[in-house]
Amino acid sequence: MDGKNLKVVFFIGNMSHSGGTERVLSIIAGGLSQRGYQVSIMSLWGNGQTFFQIPEKIRIYWLEKEAPGAGILKKLKLLTSFLKQENTDFLIDVDIILVFYSLILKRLIPRMQWISWEHFNFFYHFKKNQSLRGIARRLVGRFSDHLVVLSEEDKGYYQDNLKLKCGITRIYNPNPYEEQAPKDAGEPIIFAAGRLTGVKGFDLLIESWKLLEPKYPQWTVLVAGEGEDREKLEKAVRDAALCHFHLIGRTAHVEQYYKRAEIFALPSRDEGFGMVLLEAMDFALPAVSFACKAGPREIVIEGENGFLVAPENTEAFARKLELLMTDDEMRREMGRKAQKSTCRFNKAQILDEWEKLLESMINQTG
Repeated sequence: MDGKNLKVVFFIGNMSHSGGTERVLSIIAGGLSQRGYQVSIMSLWGNGQTFFQIPEKIRIYWLEKEAPGAGILKKLKLLTSFLKQENTDFLIDVDIILVFYSLILKRLIPRMQWISWEHFNFFYHFKKNQSLRGIARRLVGRFSDHLVVLSEEDKGYYQDNLKLKCGITRIYNPNPYEEQAPKDAGEPIIFAAGRLTGVKGFDLLIESWKLLEPKYPQWTVLVAGEGEDREKLEKAVRDAALCHFHLIGRTAHVEQYYKRAEIFALPSRDEGFGMVLLEAMDFALPAVSFACKAGPREIVIEGENGFLVAPENTEAFARKLELLMTDDEMRREMGRKAQKSTCRFNKAQILDEWEKLLESMINQTG
């Protein structure tokens, strides 16, 4: 079937947010739309404005705006009405927790194919609803038509830990920056980015930097992002008397920091994929990352385009940073290889994989 005849509705919690999930959805939805698919987005919550640019021809249905304070039954009625109005071929959840809606929506519209697109790894620890997430995974594995995960590593976790009745496919997140120019010499900056929350491990980066700052006062660490741990991290920086470790807040121009920096650090305890890692490497930044679940090990090639360090080993993390800080030739060569390695994640290739999945599922039912 021609993609132009396929109607795809992405279902997300809040399209107003500015996180990696929303960013990737904007890229995939926009890309499929450009290729002729009829794409819409359903957002449970949100203020009616998207942080990331969405093509005008993609309709966004904001449930909270349509029916503020609606109960679950009314929400399901409105979502079902929208999906029928769109004559939906595919409903694609952009978070596995949405299974509690989509399971019912699928029953109400049986002809519609239901894909769950998970952005967190199987073992990701959530502060809230951890047990509910476990139930969600089991329901998706049993009742959805297909599950999409972000890494081969995570695909293995699902296959090993669940009795999957649905199909499962690994589709990497796409690189949002493509064909960057060769990097000019940057500044002595180590850059990191992400939510200021425990899972992102910036407290571990502080511990590593405490070992390095006294010896390398010309170097600076910049961390972009906001989150609930800001005060705790600021206190840790003050307590360690660090003068060259700065939390710079949220930025709409993160690419400017990729261009300025010389090294990228990913101190995460957990990742769904590691989008910022991929972005940084496309700007020819060699990376030092903890080998956490799940994603960095499929992006970083140890000793070639960066370094992987045993999880939470802050001393080893500091040693790898120091190795790059003190060896200009190694840093430049690893940066060149980092940039070259990101071609595996180019947008066209990732969109090809999405098209292949959608059309194979339609052909199976047709």
